[in-house]
Amino acid sequence: LPATYKYYAAPRVEKEAFLMAEINDYSKYNLLQGEANIIFEGMYVGKTFINTNQTSDTLNLSMGRDKKIAIKREKVIEKSGTKFLSSKKEQTFTFDITIRNNKKEAIQLLLKDQYPLSPDKEIEIELVESNNAKINTETGILTWDLDIKPKETKKVRISYKVKYPKDKKIINLK
Repeated sequence: LPATYKYYAAPRVEKEAFLMAEINDYSKYNLLQGEANIIFEGMYVGKTFINTNQTSDTLNLSMGRDKKIAIKREKVIEKSGTKFLSSKKEQTFTFDITIRNNKKEAIQLLLKDQYPLSPDKEIEIELVESNNAKINTETGILTWDLDIKPKETKKVRISYKVKYPKDKKIINLK
């Protein structure tokens, strides 16, 4: 089937890239709903599920992980840290996400990350750096649409500050 291939990665959750196949106007192929074998570049890579019971005119199929796309998400220690202000504590978190395309062809990668949000008025969160990501302020999700040439390495940075009262304990900040 003719498909558009795009890679998807969310390195905060999983350090690997997943290949997605987008098939436009799939209804003309009379596909049946159910499990399908995935054969990619002449090799069996696993199974996927074809869901034809959807309202979109594009069918998205997961083609599995691609080990030739290397992704690393690292905390930048010299740009991260804690400051104590008069009555508040301020923590800065900075992360570099490095993507290397080890394939022989260019790829399109949809990269996602997230910064925390707080419903508590005493906790202020400020996104400091997002490297031109599309920002969803309701979910805190940052999205980059990257074109990466063969053997090319790209890096994006995310940085945010969290200010909260000194006496408050916040767990799972990262």
